[in-house]
Amino acid sequence: MPSFFDTYSPSILAIPAYYILSVFPHSYALNIATNGKVLKWDNRNPRSTTLKSRLKDKLDAETFAQYERAEACHANGMENLPLFAAAIILGNMVGLKKEGFGGMTGFAGTFLAVRLAYTAVYLTHKTQGPTVLRSGLWVAGVGLCFRVLFKAARALGADKAGF
Repeated sequence: MPSFFDTYSPSILAIPAYYILSVFPHSYALNIATNGKVLKWDNRNPRSTTLKSRLKDKLDAETFAQYERAEACHANGMENLPLFAAAIILGNMVGLKKEGFGGMTGFAGTFLAVRLAYTAVYLTHKTQGPTVLRSGLWVAGVGLCFRVLFKAARALGADKAGF
């Protein structure tokens, strides 16, 4: 019987995995904003311009800062999703190596690990120092995506060179 990863491409499955990882900070932010009573969250206009000012008045400064960091982490994850998805799709489309650390599965796993570390640093830091680590992790994740995109571009360019 074939295994799950023999039946499904791990690198493509990394796209929904990354989406879930990126949504987690938003769920965490809602938990912070509602003091754990998420079902009481007023979801009629969750992006209203007055939401943050109401929360800032309701929460103490440290809790509000934690809420803002979680929402910023979520936004950054969503902003990076298209780059990651493009790298996965193009890498698979041009037939880049699938297995191993240098293959698409290795890229996807490494990217998810970097973004998991990024999320953990973002959600837990309260001082300026760890922001350097967080920025380094962001650069590493983007660099991994660019590496795959350049490999895909080279593979497509090589195909055109034969015409």
